Amino acid sequence: MNTQLFGQLIPITAQINEQLKTLAASLEPSKAESTVERAIAVWVVHRYLKRFDYQSDFRASSAWNLALQVLTDLADLELFDDGCSLGIVECIPLAADAESLEITEQAVMGDRIAYIAVEINAEKTWGRIVGFTPALETEYPELSIDREELLECDRLLDLLELAEPLADASRFSELESYWSGQSEWSDEQRQAIIAQLERALLLENQEALQVESAAQELEALIAQSAADSNRELTFREDPESEARQELRSILRRLFESLREPERDV
Repeated sequence: MNTQLFGQLIPITAQINEQLKTLAASLEPSKAESTVERAIAVWVVHRYLKRFDYQSDFRASSAWNLALQVLTDLADLELFDDGCSLGIVECIPLAADAESLEITEQAVMGDRIAYIAVEINAEKTWGRIVGFTPALETEYPELSIDREELLECDRLLDLLELAEPLADASRFSELESYWSGQSEWSDEQRQAIIAQLERALLLENQEALQVESAAQELEALIAQSAADSNRELTFREDPESEARQELRSILRRLFESLREPERDV
């Protein structure tokens, strides 16, 4: 094993293994193995990001909750920085020989900022983050991500650095006003928006592409929210409509505000 790979490994402690045995003993044998692997994946991500001073409570994850494991296959982990929530990541076990990361439909939620692939050795003595994919597309999410298309784990830190300024609710006053004219605004909606903004900022390095990518995803979120609340949209399919151009102007100003600290350095 090379030194670089060894540095990425997260040893699974004896204490955690004992807790996992207790967890497995309380489950049906058919669910025990997959549940334990999800629980390990959550703990590995928690432990890895703790190295970089990000906070999380792995015990609050669905993967560590017996009652929820009966109903779901989720492995969520909420991340914090200085007590401020940065969003939720989904931690998904990935076999060493797996060619793709498979994401369950249950896990495709607006509050997810990333889906993280975690490899666990057969003896369950260590785990490591293989890679990740940012928040999925809203309307037509791709649930199978080729292994080679996963972003490297150091880019996960880039994603979380983007999440920190976006956690400031004051940045969203203009977008909130626009959104409220179309549909219902809530903290849940803001978290879904943040996930899509992070995805655009991370995947695109040209401002025009960032704005358009984010705008299309937000339009899909608005349309779904409006349908759920039986409200009629004011923007039309015409890309030149005033309402659609207004959204893009708001996003452009928002992205510019995120870049301002970099100009001051």
